[in-house]
Amino acid sequence: MFRPLNPDKVYVTEDVFDDARAAARVERMVSAMAEVVPERISYAELSEIAPARWGTVPKWGANPNPRDPDLVLTMGKFWDEKRKADFRKQYPGLRVRDLYGFMTTTWRRDGEVDWREARRGCVCQSARQLHTINGCPFRCAYCWFGGVNRIMVNIEEYVEHLDDICALDPAQRLYKWDNQTDITAFEPEYDASRPFIEFFADKPGKYLEIYVGKSSNTANLLDLDHKGKTILQWSVGARTQSEAFEPETAAWDERIEAAHACQEAGYTVRYRFSPIIPVKRWKEENAELIARIFERTTPDVISLCPLGWMDVNEARRVLDFDRLDPDFVAAMEGAAPFLAARGFTGGGGRPIPHDARAYMLKTLIDQIRGHSTTIPIALCLETIEMWALFQRELGMPMDPEKPSDYFCNCGSMCTPEHPLQSGVTPGKSWFAPQE
Repeated sequence: MFRPLNPDKVYVTEDVFDDARAAARVERMVSAMAEVVPERISYAELSEIAPARWGTVPKWGANPNPRDPDLVLTMGKFWDEKRKADFRKQYPGLRVRDLYGFMTTTWRRDGEVDWREARRGCVCQSARQLHTINGCPFRCAYCWFGGVNRIMVNIEEYVEHLDDICALDPAQRLYKWDNQTDITAFEPEYDASRPFIEFFADKPGKYLEIYVGKSSNTANLLDLDHKGKTILQWSVGARTQSEAFEPETAAWDERIEAAHACQEAGYTVRYRFSPIIPVKRWKEENAELIARIFERTTPDVISLCPLGWMDVNEARRVLDFDRLDPDFVAAMEGAAPFLAARGFTGGGGRPIPHDARAYMLKTLIDQIRGHSTTIPIALCLETIEMWALFQRELGMPMDPEKPSDYFCNCGSMCTPEHPLQSGVTPGKSWFAPQE
């Protein structure tokens, strides 16, 4: 693990002990923690305590007494819908953080028209995602994944179902695992990366993308035989953001050094600037971050995602506004009633208004283009209006007829065979013939 965890409670559901491989995984993980005594628990008992203990968990930045999350080690369940429905009815308290263990894979609806319209034009791509953990021990101020981490420990059984999962959408090429945590925080004791990587290494036409997130704990990946079929995605933030708002994570430059080592081991490396927080000196610090990225690595795509997911009041509760650029603070506070009236509910659009976000994105795009004129740059969870504004600089305009036809970090077709993987031509539309 990235460090010995010290949770107040570690619960292990009774069915774990029916699988010797899962039980051994629990033993390895617990042995890497501080002095923790795991408690064996029934689903009935877990259903009773879950709503009160973890039903309302503040974001890390609003928690006055942060500590390592409790852990629930349980089995992922590959059941039919009737059996799941019966289980839900019997144990309603397990709805908290999917303590049921049902969320082995989900369909990300973000590219569907109704999803986009409900979020006032927020652009993303739909895909099937892989999940084994819900929750994270890192303490990013803006994140809600504290309180409890639900961890599926029957990884060998999960891998046995991967062929069936891939068959659900034969056209999909990239499978992201796991955007509900930073997987490498729990390695190598979790020992899930190895079997996942080995499966996709020999799966024709399919690629694994591991959400490394804000971790540098990737040494266990370096000697694995991935055969070029695993992509690693880092989430990065500049110096002050990393230090002030992302405690327990690896420092900004440590993440890049981990990416460098993994690239040397043959992995494809990607970065997502997420969330981009407008701290004081954000321009200078992001220039420093971008320079280090291109000095040490050669990413095949960079995505940009300004701070979102909350209104200005929630942002003030979780972030120290004294650390932010006062012009952005004024813009967020002045625009708040208008953004609320427009009905933004997630992703781009709030709390930073359009013009302020556009200035931020323009600055970072120019800084990236100073190092590479051809690397694909995508906007993550941004509005259609923002895509339209930057379509010529990105070289990937948002075509209303092809709303998911662009190259980004985790789109279902965004693998090395994608036509934009080798680079874009800013100022040109790749939907039209190039001159």
